[in-house]
Amino acid sequence: MTVTSVALVARKLSSQPSQEDRFRALDRALARRYVHHILREQNVALEKRIRQGSLVYKPRLEICDDPSSSRITATLELPGMKSEDVRVHLDKDDTLLISGERRSRMPSDQAGDVNYLAKEIKYGRFERVLRVPKGTMMSTVSAAMNDGLLLLSWPRVSPGATASSSDSGALQA
Repeated sequence: MTVTSVALVARKLSSQPSQEDRFRALDRALARRYVHHILREQNVALEKRIRQGSLVYKPRLEICDDPSSSRITATLELPGMKSEDVRVHLDKDDTLLISGERRSRMPSDQAGDVNYLAKEIKYGRFERVLRVPKGTMMSTVSAAMNDGLLLLSWPRVSPGATASSSDSGALQA
C-alpha cells in the first residue's frame, strides 16, 4: 500500500460514524419525534378547550404600590376590548374579580374557511383575581379603560380602618 492509499482508507474509516454516533443520532431523532408528538397533542387539547369555552386565560398585569400615594393602582392589558365587555366585581372575601370575553372579529360563517399562518392573539374568556384590603367597598374602587389598558385603583387601607390597625393592602395577584 502506498502512503496515499493508506491516507484514503484512513479518511474513509474516519468519515463513517461509529456505533456510538449512530445510536446518538437515533436517540436524537426519536426524542425529536416524541417532542413533536407531545406538542401536537397539547395543541389539539388546547384548541378543544378553546372551542368548548373552558379555557380561561389571565391578562397581563402591573400593580403599582407607590408609598407616597393613598391608593394602589393595577393596570391590566386588554387590547381591543371595550369597557362594556369587561366586568369588575368585588366579592365578599375581599377579592376584586376582573373578567370578560374577547371574541374574534372574524364572522363565524367565514371562520372555517380561513387558514392562519400565525395565530397568537388570545380569544375567549379571561379572568383575574386581586386581593384588596379587608372592608374595601366597591364605591371606593375606580376603574377606567383607555387604549386597551384597564386602570383600577383602590385605597391602600379600607375607609373604616386606622393606619395602625390595618394591614398594608398587600396584594396577591
